Amino acid sequence: MIISKWPLAAASAVALAALLPVGAAAAETPTSPAATAPLAPDVERDLAGKLGECFAMKSTGEDRVTFARWFLTAMGSAPQVADVAKIEPAVKDKLDRQVAAIFTRLITVDCAGQARPLYRAHSSAGFRAAGETLGRMAMQELMGNPETAAKMFGGYVGYIRQDDFKSLEQ
Repeated sequence: MIISKWPLAAASAVALAALLPVGAAAAETPTSPAATAPLAPDVERDLAGKLGECFAMKSTGEDRVTFARWFLTAMGSAPQVADVAKIEPAVKDKLDRQVAAIFTRLITVDCAGQARPLYRAHSSAGFRAAGETLGRMAMQELMGNPETAAKMFGGYVGYIRQDDFKSLEQ
């Protein structure tokens, strides 16, 4: 039996959406005999928007915090930040499993009707765009805490000198 790699590609597209800047190049999508014709860009955008709306409606606050925690462990695993972030492998594995379960539930149960046309067309871009919605909501969930926002923006702002910006007034 041949197992398509497409679900993994779709999962990667959603999970990486929060990591990629808007307009980043689309990842290669594996093909399978069940694939439909590519979607027109405007149709793909519309379907991705509907899937993103479903993610917003069907994900819970707990889902979004889990996604944000997973995102932080993923970023903290990068060698460039190893000196400021220590990620325990067991914690990362637990969050990987939780995000996989959230992703699977959102795509195959809660938002199956919205996901199906993107899935059938193997639309990495569509899943990535929908995933950006989940990523934004996950960060909003964290930033909604006044203490978090104060620590994020309060730290570096104290080191900015207004005089350094005077040249922009000219």
